[in-house]
Amino acid sequence: MNIKKSFGRLWINKSAIWKLACKITGSVFTLWGLISIFEPLNGIFQDDVSFVCKSLIGILVLLTVFILSAIVAIDRVLRSNQVCLGESSSKNSVYVKYGDMYSPDIVEKGYNGKRAIVVPVNRCFDTIVDDHLISHNTQHGQVFQKLYDDQKFTPDSLNNKICDILRQDTPYKDLTIEEKPEGNRKRYDVGTTVNLQIDNNLSYYLLGFSYFDEHLNAHTSKADFVLAVQKLIEFCNQNAQGYPVILPLLGSGLSRTNIGLSDILHYLVDAFAINKDIINNDFYIVVWKGDKDKVAIKELRKWQ
Repeated sequence: MNIKKSFGRLWINKSAIWKLACKITGSVFTLWGLISIFEPLNGIFQDDVSFVCKSLIGILVLLTVFILSAIVAIDRVLRSNQVCLGESSSKNSVYVKYGDMYSPDIVEKGYNGKRAIVVPVNRCFDTIVDDHLISHNTQHGQVFQKLYDDQKFTPDSLNNKICDILRQDTPYKDLTIEEKPEGNRKRYDVGTTVNLQIDNNLSYYLLGFSYFDEHLNAHTSKADFVLAVQKLIEFCNQNAQGYPVILPLLGSGLSRTNIGLSDILHYLVDAFAINKDIINNDFYIVVWKGDKDKVAIKELRKWQ
């Protein structure tokens, strides 16, 4: 990690580091006070040492203990890659982690069980990754391109598969060529989710998130963002079958939500908190490991 990123991590975690350092310092002096009950400390100073000198020595000891506590706090905070926000009514948990959301190790080291990964896509569920319709820089493009590279689908076969799933009375709006010059022209409701099963252990939940304008630029309003998150949680309640679900910071890429990374994370945390009565599987909200200097997770509000 370069120096700039290191200072960035220290800065965004300064509150958590300060609180932990104060807590450790308080614990040290509490322990010291308990020890002094049985072993008085009066003999430390000579009788002729002035009150001012004793005060200065006391302040020096306090500063030394605090500095050492701060070093310990910095190490503990910066080495922490996961927080648990709490348990739902069904004893399932919601975690926030740094890492790679596509790695099975996000769930646990060496995990090889079933899991679902949420992938935000445009609401027409386009499958052509050409940096014009779908960019390779988006999660939408990266996941679809990997499916093509692994020869699991072609753009046409994937499009047909998604259309087959969406034929089950899913509402949509027909677009004109003026509204969307290229790609699919059935725009589904925000939050429409396709369960694309890849194998026995992996499914992608394709979340209809953004919409294209006539220039093929993606947009997501704040109202759509809120509705998509709510519908996703409800979808997982009905379809996850108790298996872990992994999701990114939705809307942080080219969806143009105009919401900062930290604000997205805090909203997701609050959304899961108010829906804890319908959470029946573990959720892992993943912050890309390269964004540790931009998003702090230690200060997140945990469920009561």
